[in-house]
Amino acid sequence: MEVQNLPQVPLCTISIKIVTLLGKQYLLVPDQSKTHRILIKDIVHLEGIKNYTLLHLKNGNTVISSRTLKVYNTVLEQADFLRIHKAHLINMQFLRNYDEAQILYVEMQNNDIISISRRKRKDFQARIAVVR
Repeated sequence: MEVQNLPQVPLCTISIKIVTLLGKQYLLVPDQSKTHRILIKDIVHLEGIKNYTLLHLKNGNTVISSRTLKVYNTVLEQADFLRIHKAHLINMQFLRNYDEAQILYVEMQNNDIISISRRKRKDFQARIAVVR
């Protein structure tokens, strides 16, 4: 059996970036066929499903990305996003309401209800205390 030398192709050729155009910040989101340019202020929340991420936008559309939520968390940590669950990263600008008694869930402006994990409650409380 002969081993062939095949060219090495990087698995992730396009990375996720934040770019500023005309004073507005955009997130460049690659999918399998093209790269989407999405205004950061239009992202309500991101949902991680295995090795994919769903970006829920304020106009009701959803963009699917083949990158993990961890990648988006590192890119968006400078923006006003908070990871409240292993599968959810929310934009604090779209937070409508939250369970003040037990801090079990948040309600976003698009009426999505997202649970807050036990381990992320302190981070959420600290962020809410800063906002108030």
